[in-house]
Order: sequence, then structure tokens, then C-alpha cells
Amino acid sequence: MDRVFADPEHAATLLIFEEVGLDARSIGSPVAAAGSSFVAFTIGALVPLVPYVLLAGGTAFGTSLGLSLAALALLGYGISRLTHRPPLYASARQVLLGAAAAAVTFAVGTIIGVQTGG
Repeated sequence: MDRVFADPEHAATLLIFEEVGLDARSIGSPVAAAGSSFVAFTIGALVPLVPYVLLAGGTAFGTSLGLSLAALALLGYGISRLTHRPPLYASARQVLLGAAAAAVTFAVGTIIGVQTGG
């Protein structure tokens, strides 16, 4: 056991891989992770904005809301495929988390006095 902990870097790596169950070959490139995160966040940000570019007023709001909820449900379904959880559970969870985030954003905007045009 002393030989394992003689090199702190090796010991930390060994403990992390053993405790979490990771395999060194399964860890991807940090650049690929950054790139995929950028693309995912960009697409996610565009979903509720596109209706406002194409439509106006209440129609834009309703379309944005509907597309956002559908995108969140679809994301939840995708997560369920990766985690082997029930699709309905994962989809509902994502929709509820997204709705909570939207409610907090709306509340903060209201508190600081932001008004929408329209």
C-alpha cells in the first residue's frame, strides 16, 4: 500500500479511477468537450429566440414557450436513453427544471425593473 501512495499523482489518479469506475480510455478530449458544450449551449439559446426573429407579440411568446418546452422534453428523452431512466420521468424533470429557471429569470427581471417591449 505504501508503494501506491509513494507517488501522490499516481495515487490520486488510481483512487479517482477506482472510486468512480472510470477508465482512462473513456475520457475524451477537453477540446472536444468544450466544442460540444459550445454547440449545445448555442442551439439551446437559439430555440426560444428564433420565434421572436420570425414572429411578433403574443404569437412569438407562445411559439417560443412551446418550442422551449418541446426542446426540454426532447432533451430529457435523450438523457433517459443515456441513463436508462424512464423517458417520462426524465422529460418531465427537464421541463420542470427549465420552467423553474424561466420563473427565476422572470422574477429577477421583475425585481430589477426590466420591461419587455410589446
